[in-house]
Amino acid sequence: MDKVIDFNQIKNKANEKDMDKDIDKIEAYMYSLYYKMAEGKLNMSEFTKQITLYMEENNISQDRFLKMQTKLMERYGLDTGAFEKQLKDMGLNNIQADPNSYEKARKAMGFQEKYKERMEVKAVSTYYIKNEKNNVSIYVESENVILKSSGKIDLADLELNEFLCSYKKVLEDKPLKISICEDVKEYMY
Repeated sequence: MDKVIDFNQIKNKANEKDMDKDIDKIEAYMYSLYYKMAEGKLNMSEFTKQITLYMEENNISQDRFLKMQTKLMERYGLDTGAFEKQLKDMGLNNIQADPNSYEKARKAMGFQEKYKERMEVKAVSTYYIKNEKNNVSIYVESENVILKSSGKIDLADLELNEFLCSYKKVLEDKPLKISICEDVKEYMY
């Protein structure tokens, strides 16, 4: 019996070899840019422009570039799952779904670079209590708790107090720093 040739398997192997070659090239290019940055000849904004130009000149799509970055990080033993979590925490978790995502990510990173002195990225969890006494959003980050409501906050609310006591136990009874934001006004800008 003759062997059946699986062209998809051959195509995938060829694509992986091409990807490896492209990764080697972009890795060398990025290292040259890093050296320029270390020498003070290039800043982060110029670095990003150079990478974008490289992608255009070599017909590398944003999706392919992200895949190349992932493989490059794996090559150096970095956990791409942790990187994806960081992207999600920064609000950049839908990069591959949106065709303009690279541009959005570039703008977000440019903003962060510009305001890095005044910025601190933290993991914040949000909870909600809506009952007859309160309609409050609760933002928690370690011992810091923010209670936010468009009306007055009733601190005698049993559900709110039960939540705060439970959260304090999670932190092994460390004191909570609670900020209260009442009568919050919101508007579209």
